[in-house]
Amino acid sequence: MRLAAVQLPGCSTDQAANIALAEAAIRHAAAAGAKFIALPELATTPYFCGAPAGRFSHWAEAADGPMARRFGDLARDCGVFLLVPFYEHDPNTGWFHNAVLGFDPLGQPFRAGPIARKLHLPVGDDPPPGFNEPAHFTPGAGLEVFQAGPLRFGVLVCYDRRFPECWRALRAAGAHLVVVPVAGSGGDDIDFFIGELRTHARENGLAVLCANKIGDEWVDGARIDNFGESCLIDADGTVLSRRTGAEGAGLVLGDLDADAIMAIRGRLHYFDHRRTDLFPGPSAA
Repeated sequence: MRLAAVQLPGCSTDQAANIALAEAAIRHAAAAGAKFIALPELATTPYFCGAPAGRFSHWAEAADGPMARRFGDLARDCGVFLLVPFYEHDPNTGWFHNAVLGFDPLGQPFRAGPIARKLHLPVGDDPPPGFNEPAHFTPGAGLEVFQAGPLRFGVLVCYDRRFPECWRALRAAGAHLVVVPVAGSGGDDIDFFIGELRTHARENGLAVLCANKIGDEWVDGARIDNFGESCLIDADGTVLSRRTGAEGAGLVLGDLDADAIMAIRGRLHYFDHRRTDLFPGPSAA
């Protein structure tokens, strides 16, 4: 299956313009042959978590709101699996989430509600004014795996990639692929950013599709840096495709095959050789 990670330009505070840019990029990816398309974290808003709590709550939408219907229609029109990270307001609980919508090629959601909500919410002071995600979001409650054609996938939203337990859990649940939507640099240099993803991929036998933004975002006069480096990584840690920051906005395209991923697992046994008698954890799958 041909996959695409969309490296979007940094978002402005104009949501309609951000959505239009995302739509154009999705159509471009579909025209390039992609059947599975993923956008970066908070794909239709800038990263606003340095602002006071609730400052931009008017940007949030329900998982079945107008924007969701618009992207569902686009997935159907393009005949693609589509993942759209967004700022969610759940009308049933009143809570806000950093979440991801998922649609199949018929434009139907994979499930009622988002397919993922960010589990781990960071707090940091550098650079000023810093960020405080718990002031803006409620954390998600778990991980799920979904079927997209021959591939089974899960989602780790940005900071969630830091936690090895998440990768183990998705592998144990039968995932072939982990989609990692990202915004910002997270304080990493580029070599560490790519190296961390390669390591998680190889030690778990999981392919990785990572979509990041590129270019600065500005919220209330504060700068959020996005350095790009969107990539597709095979289950043995090989970088199959990568778009550097210098290349700007655009697509990362590449092919994955579920049988080939299983073949990699047949020769790299790190997951199978865990001493679960000493370190209990997710069972093998």
